[in-house]
Parts: sequence; structure tokens; C-alpha cells
Amino acid sequence: MDNEVSQPMVPIGYDIAWSVFMILWIVLTAAALVSIVRSDADPIAKIGWSAFAVILPIVGPAAWFFASRRRQNAL
Repeated sequence: MDNEVSQPMVPIGYDIAWSVFMILWIVLTAAALVSIVRSDADPIAKIGWSAFAVILPIVGPAAWFFASRRRQNAL
């Protein structure tokens, strides 16, 4: 048996990048969902924004935060 170290199928850099992306997605989605539930939007809009935030990683929560900040500044 050889004493060589086998190379992993996926380089460690990709594994770290994927892990960071997943943590970012989970944190942003959770923060967006809490913000959506606490907002004064009507229930149908809350359901739509919640689905949008969960289905589109990173983009959905970012869109919610952008839209909610814009709405607060307009008032």
C-alpha cells in the first residue's frame, strides 16, 4: 500500500466558498423572514415576499431589504 495522500474530489477552496455562501444565505433569509413578519404589509404581500426570499437565495432577501428601506424613506 502506498503512503501517498489522496487528493479530494473538490478542492478545499470550493468547499469553503460553498460553506460561506450557504451560511450567508441562511442568515440573510432568516433576517428577511423576521423583517417580513414584523412589517406592516398586508398578509398576501408577506406571503409573496416570504416565498420570494426563500426561493431566490441572496437576491430575494436583498430585494426585500432594498424595497423595505425605500418604502420607509418615502414615508
